[in-house]
Amino acid sequence: MPQFKLEEFSYKELEEFIKKEGIDTFILPVGTIEPHGTHLPLGTDALIPIAMGEYIAEKLKAILLPPIYYGVTTSLHGYTGSIRIKPETLEQYVYQILESMKMHGFKYALILNGHGGNTQALENAARNAWLNLRMAVMVVDWWTLAREKGLTQKILGKEGGHAATDETAMILATFPNLVKKKLYDPKSIYVYSNGIRAYPTPGTIINYSEKEGETEFKDQVSREYFEVVSKLILEAFIEFKSKVSSIVE
Repeated sequence: MPQFKLEEFSYKELEEFIKKEGIDTFILPVGTIEPHGTHLPLGTDALIPIAMGEYIAEKLKAILLPPIYYGVTTSLHGYTGSIRIKPETLEQYVYQILESMKMHGFKYALILNGHGGNTQALENAARNAWLNLRMAVMVVDWWTLAREKGLTQKILGKEGGHAATDETAMILATFPNLVKKKLYDPKSIYVYSNGIRAYPTPGTIINYSEKEGETEFKDQVSREYFEVVSKLILEAFIEFKSKVSSIVE
């Protein structure tokens, strides 16, 4: 099976591989390090995009870049193990990665984002990469796309949330040994309200409605959920490339 991970090539191998396969696209997984309940790993928001990137890279014939584990953690910063960088730091970091890849001849980028706090910084970097570099970039917040398309409700029977059933299913599908069911504590659930601002958030599982209830461990359908969402992203990016290619080439 072909290998698409950037860090595993020598530079000469990469040159030859890009030329031989006609590769013009790369994937960048981005997450953060913060608590996800008592049952999921601190790296959840990075691990999901990493797994998606590995799944998509071969099908898309794209180079998979090493992930960015650190992100814009705010309301959960302070819980043990959380690590925060500023939005402007992430924006510049990602932009400079895009700039380097443009120098190497890449025309398209797919940024797989696993953390809502990163969204604005990644959007800014993507916008500037197009305006300044003429690199076409799509940023995907996978959980938002999955909910918009009704996949989370259809497959998991939930709307999902932070460290909730959707993220739990993704880790079950890809890193099952990192899901600690015995450590799960429903007392960690906090129901978000638009009318309340609290720092730090008084709970590390965040639901966005009262009806969401407890996190469920959907072992049997977790792989289906992961694959369906990953395929949705793949199809969206292929369509994106097709529609913008005339102004990128």
